[in-house]
Amino acid sequence: MVLQRENCWLIYATYRYIFSCNDALEAEIHALMQGMALDLEHSDMPVIVQSDSSNALATIEDDAWSRSAYGHIAEEIKTLIVDREFIPLKISRDHNRVAH
Repeated sequence: MVLQRENCWLIYATYRYIFSCNDALEAEIHALMQGMALDLEHSDMPVIVQSDSSNALATIEDDAWSRSAYGHIAEEIKTLIVDREFIPLKISRDHNRVAH
């Protein structure tokens, strides 16, 4: 997870191990949740989430995912962003070199 200002200045970068994970989608959703929680603690600006996973971003935006295996994580993310402007951005994998 990388938190940066609008001008791309780095605020901080962090990582976390996920010891039990079913697939890449679950890992991506967990990363989104942890990153958004950290952002809410350290910033009061709108949350702009960039991900190369359109499926992970869809879990946050779409109510249809609430019945999926990861619906509980999606609901937790939605409770985090109730009082904040949330802007999901799909980026290409080439732009996400930090994570890969």
